[in-house]
Amino acid sequence: DLPRTFPGHPWLDTPEGHASLRRVLVGYSFRDSDVGYCQGLNYVAALLLLVMKTEEDAFWMLAVLLENVLVNDCYSNNLSGCHVEQRVFKDLLKKKCPSVYAHLEALEFDVSLVATEWFLCLFSKSLPSETTLRVWDVLFYEGAKVLLNMALAIFKMKEEELLMANHVGDVINIIQNTTHHLFDPDELLIVAFDKLGFMSTNISKERKKQEPAVMAELDQRLRRLNSSNLDENS
Repeated sequence: DLPRTFPGHPWLDTPEGHASLRRVLVGYSFRDSDVGYCQGLNYVAALLLLVMKTEEDAFWMLAVLLENVLVNDCYSNNLSGCHVEQRVFKDLLKKKCPSVYAHLEALEFDVSLVATEWFLCLFSKSLPSETTLRVWDVLFYEGAKVLLNMALAIFKMKEEELLMANHVGDVINIIQNTTHHLFDPDELLIVAFDKLGFMSTNISKERKKQEPAVMAELDQRLRRLNSSNLDENS
């Protein structure tokens, strides 16, 4: 994944940059073998390297993020924490943007098509770096619920366009075009914290509510995979 992390960057996309990023990621995999390495962490660690300047500082900031800020099991083998966040986000979208939610449901659009990358890369692969860093400022201060605020804000900002979308591909194009051109972080933050109104939902309670369904779904997937492997080997 190293060469695919911010390709074309004058330092990161060099042998020196790749080696530095590899050391941070390998170092953390030794610190937490349960997480090891998960796709998405390369973008997070890379941006931390650019901001913190030293590998040691980037390493410890990565540790703080994974161990104190983000939800548990977000980067586990089955990504259960990420799946929980997507379910919570879907419920919040239904409450905060009911018209958009209903329209996307009619199109059979799955929020995971965009939200997986957002929650694993912490928007570092989707938003311009200046905007991402403003989001991270709030993330470190407010906690992981901020990622849900930002995700909701992106859909809210393009509510009218999304309601006119006729296909899943249209939705993805609208969302990606929006995130890639969000150069003004204030535009996003104002929607996330002012225009969306008070987030009355107890996020921690909602996560616990979603966990059993997520674990059951992941267990079912694993059973199907094991059954398929047995059939192939028999």
